[in-house]
Amino acid sequence: MATFFGEVREVSSRAYDEDEEDDDNVVVSYKVKEELNKEGLEKIPNVKAVIISHGKLATDFCEALVLSEKCINVGTLGVEVQGQTDCEDTGDFHPRHPTPSQLFMSPQSLLVCCVSKDVKAVVASQFAQVLLGLLKSSCMVMVLSSHHYGALKGSYEPQGEDNCVVHSLHSPAFSDSPVYPRLPQPATIDSVPAAVLTECVVGSRPCVLYSVYTETYSTGDLDLVVDALIKVFQTGPFKKFMPASLKQNKLHQYRAKNPQNETLDRYM
Repeated sequence: MATFFGEVREVSSRAYDEDEEDDDNVVVSYKVKEELNKEGLEKIPNVKAVIISHGKLATDFCEALVLSEKCINVGTLGVEVQGQTDCEDTGDFHPRHPTPSQLFMSPQSLLVCCVSKDVKAVVASQFAQVLLGLLKSSCMVMVLSSHHYGALKGSYEPQGEDNCVVHSLHSPAFSDSPVYPRLPQPATIDSVPAAVLTECVVGSRPCVLYSVYTETYSTGDLDLVVDALIKVFQTGPFKKFMPASLKQNKLHQYRAKNPQNETLDRYM
């Protein structure tokens, strides 16, 4: 268990300005802060299961779940950048600030965390610690992550009518059998998914991670992974949290409202 997903380290990032070689390097640090509303303060400590999405298609899936279930927003997890001397310009002379990760609660008391794309690997360990610190140790944890198939570093062979490949990893405390087979070597996971799984292994928390791989991963390609991701709710400990309204028509509605801007591939 100690080697298949690598080691996650929390480190500082050093920024260097090539135009001013004589300037000292600036040390940039990060701080993850939770902001919970009244419902979050009341409900989150008692939740029995959480889904953490990372990657475009996995997050699109969870956002569709949130929309179809009419989940309530219970707070955010934000990343504060300290010591930064320059920010990405938005085009109107205002620096772009990191987008916070949203926390939602379903009618089935399932907590959903849609991880922002601004949560980078350098802050992943701290992010996982803050998020899991809000939950009791017995809370079931599911991580859904989406990747380009190149991350498999091996054969990519969707089975049957599937347009994706799904693999799994889990902590020793997760006693059920995962829906999908184990992630094969030499493929690895990193960033938030690896950090969450690492924290769950160390803290003896029940956790299962499902990583989905596709040839393309823009918003309009949500249909490629829907059937595969729905299966994780059909058996095992998460069956009791199966969203009542998570149906194909809801996901098609989401796709219609979020059309892709990229070239259609052979699946579309």
